Amino acid sequence: MTLTPTSPGRLVPMRSVVRVLAALAALTLPLAGCAGTPRRAAPAHGATPTAAVPRPPRGIELPGNSWPSKIAMAPDGTLWAVEGSIGFLASVSPGGRVTQHRLAGPADAPSLDPGYLAIASDGTVWFSCPLGLGRLTPDGKVTLFHDPPLVYGSPYALTAGADGSFWYGGTTSDGWRLVHVTPSLSVSHISVPLHQAGPAITGLAFGPGGRLWFTSSPSGGESGKVGYADAGGHTRVWPTGSPFLSSIVPGPDGALWFAETDAIARVTPEGTISYHRAPAMKYTRGLVTGPGRALWFATASSVGRITMTGRITLWPVPGAQQLTDLVYDTHRHGFWLADARAAVLRWFPVPS
Repeated sequence: MTLTPTSPGRLVPMRSVVRVLAALAALTLPLAGCAGTPRRAAPAHGATPTAAVPRPPRGIELPGNSWPSKIAMAPDGTLWAVEGSIGFLASVSPGGRVTQHRLAGPADAPSLDPGYLAIASDGTVWFSCPLGLGRLTPDGKVTLFHDPPLVYGSPYALTAGADGSFWYGGTTSDGWRLVHVTPSLSVSHISVPLHQAGPAITGLAFGPGGRLWFTSSPSGGESGKVGYADAGGHTRVWPTGSPFLSSIVPGPDGALWFAETDAIARVTPEGTISYHRAPAMKYTRGLVTGPGRALWFATASSVGRITMTGRITLWPVPGAQQLTDLVYDTHRHGFWLADARAAVLRWFPVPS
């Protein structure tokens, strides 16, 4: 998608935000600095690096107060997780080695509260935090950005493009924007017709025809919205049956699918929406494409699959306390799940 920058310019590193929690020193894993080669933590549960793809551990424990709410899988098989309560990113190598990446100094790191993350095609990890964005390059360097022209309020849902760029949803006094940032840090945006004070953009994904689809959830009693922006900057938005929407992904059937509180919804390019539910299906999130020409998702304590005909199957995840995200690991043919309450990254093989 090619856009004309409305506020071109270079990004400015973020200033330190606030002094906070002294508990950071109690982390049990070795911590990496903002620059240079990070120190490595011992592999969780005895996993050891190897040239072949090893059998994954049942779970990888993170610091107990880390709240790993979002995860992402890099093309090389590295698993990334935000640790929102302590201001770190954690990475897990294909061999099971855990590395903690410090995002700021010890006094400021927790206040960053990283939320969403996306991995660009060059291996750069972008993440959102209150009133700012961050970038972690493959060599371990962290840069924080706060000032215009990039940051519009607190950035939300991120998604990476195939060219090394990324997009996110943000707001200004003039309303919501879908913001595009190139690898050279030039910026452009598309205005989105959403109430500026009410919703948050909670999901972003590219669909057929290069359209950028999004979901939004209001803070009041309004219904959630789903819509898209096309290459010309034109947008369309439709109301949904729930105020709480999260992930959105393109399905193999040419439609877009998104997660609601207790349902998986399907929207056609023309805006026709249908809903699919199953008993005990609550707090759906982390919707991804997976094996079997199906979509897969997490609930609070289970992994779910929905076929293109709308058939849903759920499998309980042993020990799960509050699952908040899910990614498919093509290298091992299974799923990683973020269990925020337990501070664990859980492994779940594809059910046979």
